[in-house]
Amino acid sequence: MFTRLSYVKLVAAVAVSIGLLLSPCAPAIAQTVDLSRAHAYYKADQYKPAFDGFQRGGDAGSAEAQHWLGLMYDRGHGVERNQQVAYQWFAKAAEQGYAEAQRVVGVYLEGGIVVDQDFAAAAAWYRRAANQGNAKAMRNLAQLYIQGRGVSQDYGMGADLLRRAANKGNAKAMRNLGYLYYFGQGVRHSPSEASALFSAAAKAGLDNAKYNLGFVYYNGDGVVQDLPQAAYLFGQAGEAGNTSAQLMLARMYLLGEGVEKDPAKAYYWALLGAVQKPDLAAWYFDKLRGKLSLQQMDQIRAQSQNWHPKG
Repeated sequence: MFTRLSYVKLVAAVAVSIGLLLSPCAPAIAQTVDLSRAHAYYKADQYKPAFDGFQRGGDAGSAEAQHWLGLMYDRGHGVERNQQVAYQWFAKAAEQGYAEAQRVVGVYLEGGIVVDQDFAAAAAWYRRAANQGNAKAMRNLAQLYIQGRGVSQDYGMGADLLRRAANKGNAKAMRNLGYLYYFGQGVRHSPSEASALFSAAAKAGLDNAKYNLGFVYYNGDGVVQDLPQAAYLFGQAGEAGNTSAQLMLARMYLLGEGVEKDPAKAYYWALLGAVQKPDLAAWYFDKLRGKLSLQQMDQIRAQSQNWHPKG
């Protein structure tokens, strides 16, 4: 039965709803919903409705939406690729304090992408993003300190930044910090610490770190030498497209290091490595001359041409 009390509650609910719609918070709520939909469309590879949603948000002043418009223009998703326009959107978001956009502006400035190359300005933007806790920006800024670009060269500062980023789970920072420990730059020389960092980076999903870890197992640096383990790690990195790992596998199959000698596999991995490093691969081709028939070589070449990196 519809009582007077029910009527009062209904009127109150309608009033609250109207008040929310008319309140200053309403546009922000609607914008949040719109951006959530845009993200959902983007994840589903439906770039046109995603772009439209981010465009509305960007025009309304949302730094998040402006950053994503920059990404879509940068990648050519849902719109013709235009890095000049992408940079303009990234810059708008960066000026509003959006950390990842600040980092990307730094990337554009460091690389001289549609703007004049400016390492000092890149460092300044990386620092602003890093101060907000952006791990990628910490790694970017660390590399500038290590290289002495836009800032005074300082391996110690670079190591500190990489450590901060690594502690946040950034796999590339773990790998780069591993390099510093391996060569003793800005930190004590410690192959064991380097191998631990390479291992952590590999476990975090960085395939290239598997090459580094394979290398320390191959040489016995900081770990007990283990050639089969090195071959296994080189295999994973090589399948992911790491050229150095591919050429190390060619060597190991050629010489029978940690694996049985296999000229066919040596030739296969040398062919893959030759795409990026033809001069280094030439040594393996020379050593393999006469070990395979022309028919075998043709078959392996056809196999290598169908190869695609995993992951």
